[in-house]
Amino acid sequence: MSAVLLGGAACADQPDRAEAGGPGGSGDGSARSAPSSQELSRSAPPDQKPPDAQPLPTDRIDGSALPDGHPVDVGVADGGRTLRVVGMEGGCGKASAELTEAGPKRVTVTLVETEPADPDTMCTMDMRYPPLTVELDAPLDERTVVLEHRSERE
Repeated sequence: MSAVLLGGAACADQPDRAEAGGPGGSGDGSARSAPSSQELSRSAPPDQKPPDAQPLPTDRIDGSALPDGHPVDVGVADGGRTLRVVGMEGGCGKASAELTEAGPKRVTVTLVETEPADPDTMCTMDMRYPPLTVELDAPLDERTVVLEHRSERE
């Protein structure tokens, strides 16, 4: 029993990883927030985004329904028929994207994070920002992209 208490005490005395320059930290005592849209666009592996994806101007993206810290990043490819969005998933979660509306003035994409059905499943404590694609029947042209979010269990 005392070994468990000592192990817990040792963990409590360690500095926060973000403050100490560990993953997610800068080493200067400040925690880092989610990467900006430009960082995500440039860091996505080439084999995971359409080769000619061009960033959509931010004034044509409505990400107001996304949770705080969720990246707001949309790229357009294939003559405007493919949207590349950046999801957010952590631990055992898996991100996906669904086209939920394609009207004359806007296209709505729902970013879904699916968690395991068993809430007691042990998962890592990491965040990932996978690139996701959605195919449109018609080119995006001047339509606005609305990003929404939904969490669900398997």
